[in-house]
Amino acid sequence: MALKFSNLFFVEKNTFTQDRQHAHEAHHRNIGWVYYCTMLLGFWLIASPPSFGYEQSTMIWSDILTGFFLMVFSYLALNPYKLWAQWSLVFLGVWLLIAPMIFWAEEEAGFHNNYLVGILVVVFGIIVPGQPGLKLFERPGPDVPPGWSYNPSTWNQRLPVIFLSWVGFFVARYMGAYQMDYITTVWDPFFGDGTRKVLTSEVSKSFPVSDAMLGAFSYVMDILFGCAGGINRWRTMPWVVIIFAILIIPLGVVSITLVILQPVSVGYWCTLCLTSALISMLMIPFTIDEAVATIQMMRAEKRAHRTSYWTTFWFGGTMQGGKEERAKSPAALMEFTGREMFHDLTLRPWNLALALVLGGWVMSAYSTLGYQGTIMYSENITGSLIITFAVIAMSEVGRPLRFILMLFGLWLIAAPWIVGTEENAALWNGMICGAILIPLALPRGKVEDKRGSIDKYII
Repeated sequence: MALKFSNLFFVEKNTFTQDRQHAHEAHHRNIGWVYYCTMLLGFWLIASPPSFGYEQSTMIWSDILTGFFLMVFSYLALNPYKLWAQWSLVFLGVWLLIAPMIFWAEEEAGFHNNYLVGILVVVFGIIVPGQPGLKLFERPGPDVPPGWSYNPSTWNQRLPVIFLSWVGFFVARYMGAYQMDYITTVWDPFFGDGTRKVLTSEVSKSFPVSDAMLGAFSYVMDILFGCAGGINRWRTMPWVVIIFAILIIPLGVVSITLVILQPVSVGYWCTLCLTSALISMLMIPFTIDEAVATIQMMRAEKRAHRTSYWTTFWFGGTMQGGKEERAKSPAALMEFTGREMFHDLTLRPWNLALALVLGGWVMSAYSTLGYQGTIMYSENITGSLIITFAVIAMSEVGRPLRFILMLFGLWLIAAPWIVGTEENAALWNGMICGAILIPLALPRGKVEDKRGSIDKYII
């Protein structure tokens, strides 16, 4: 059948081959228990307002109506061909994660209840059973992309991101709890009252929702997208991989930039905000590879079958060549992930490590050398960007981005004249740091793995 976007939600039984129908129905029988679980979660939500003493009418009606629809759609999802009902459960789960932010939930119990139930609904909706109807559309193909020396979708590639996302979620939730008046104090070990002042600043208040809780929601979505799909999802679930990459790479850079601008826009630093920015930054190198493999597959589908990128984005595709990969046991997976992370650390280029140190110095030089003014803000922002791009370039796929460091070096040299400063310390600091940074961007460092057609661009 010709695949259209509507086929993701509405399919008829007799439009697929018998083999695909049998595989889909057998899979649905094996995972049918998840829909009974979501029915129970629906009952739980309906009973939550009186059980937890909700007083906010918007949260009461949100939980009651969401619980009712969870039960209805769970019942309908027991039919293997009602894909729209199965997808509806996923959307309801996401709504439960959003609702406490939108309604500024007054009861902390209601907030945590919605988050717990929302995560479970998404887990039972798409992570445990997989993408609705995937067995109807999935095509045979390799686990390891052709020309690659490893599989970018294996769990050892995703576990570091999932772990970092959980840490980021707890940090953001703690700050959000203060913004939503669930707690009365907020901790900052280095900048005194800085975290409180940032969280209560006019910049934070300009958001229609708690910006910290928005960050917590973003981290939860990172976790859920990181868990979705199997070890071949780079070709079977491109939409998950691409959205996962968008959540972490461009949105991560935006969040890092917003934190960088804190001393300019707010006038204070926030330890927990910096921690969140660091977590977002560390997640980026782990995410680029899988997105590259998916884009390669989509281009191969376009060339080989003239399939539109839109169709491949939603229904996946395949590639000739590659190889299969044996799944590892949980114990072996943890051990292998640890070894791989340690091995990757030994491959990090020395020049980028020095660039990180230099970026840290540029960020903090004003406090040591004792100058202020516009040049201070310029160096603060530039130093943070140096650290960000140096970390991204430590990924083998992201290695070409190290050349952006040369632009930052040129800016450090020129900034004292462009933004103006009467401080000799600021002038010489910028010139020396810029002169050191530019040659540090030149060495590529060791590149160990192979990634098919992208290898020629890793210069």
